[in-house]
Amino acid sequence: MAAEHRRREYVIVLFVAAVLALNYPLLSIYNRVVLPLGIPLLYLYIFLVWLVIIVLTAVAMERPQAKTDDQAKR
Repeated sequence: MAAEHRRREYVIVLFVAAVLALNYPLLSIYNRVVLPLGIPLLYLYIFLVWLVIIVLTAVAMERPQAKTDDQAKR
């Protein structure tokens, strides 16, 4: 039960961090005429943040492994 509670807290923190990372004040920092790899900096920032959010959400939502027979006997 504690693991489920911790997972919920992690998802809430991840959501708040994602909202802050994709909100106006930070987006204005990356709205520059810079083209790393030929991609506008703002677009690169948005897609990298999006990718990180997806990966962290997948890690948070990963199901715990099923208990083995040795663990179930304890």
